[in-house]
Amino acid sequence: MENSLYNPYVTEEIRCPAGTLLGSCYSKPYRLDDVEETNNNADIVAWKNHSANEAALMIIPVGVKQLKQIIAAPEQYHYWQHEQVRLAINYEAFKECRLALPEIIPVFRFWLIDFAPPGADWRLIESFPFAGIVLSEDFFNANYQKFTFPFLLSSFAEREMMVIVRSTQPAPPAEVMRALNIAGWQHQRRASAPSP
Repeated sequence: MENSLYNPYVTEEIRCPAGTLLGSCYSKPYRLDDVEETNNNADIVAWKNHSANEAALMIIPVGVKQLKQIIAAPEQYHYWQHEQVRLAINYEAFKECRLALPEIIPVFRFWLIDFAPPGADWRLIESFPFAGIVLSEDFFNANYQKFTFPFLLSSFAEREMMVIVRSTQPAPPAEVMRALNIAGWQHQRRASAPSP
């Protein structure tokens, strides 16, 4: 059950291997449930809500409903077309909306959040120009010691896709992150933060 008092502007920082700020991510999907919220979507991009560093990325998780609203009226979300903004969608939202997404790729940049759920079609993921991938703590823990894991992450680097990890655990040593081509670590405030 969700807490109706939850502040939708709470963010979690993403740190580079060196510890510098890479960006911030809203810790739950942004809500676009009514006209008032849709008309005020500029609020979420206000720099005071995430970082004084204008070079830092801002990752905004959106769910299927929100994604469909953005596809239907991209001009209403011109604030989210900012160079530093990334819209994070999960595999289910991507799969459901993938045929319409190419229409808005020129103005929005997408990240795939909670990468590779069971049954995911890798061909769909590989054929879409994601700007980044967000690995869940469970996926990272289950795979980072496997021989093939560095090759998977290097394939993302070759495509110029950033890879970050969301975790309740502190980031591993910088040399481990660099060796795996991990661009950043999002230290979650609590376990099992909701996916979009």
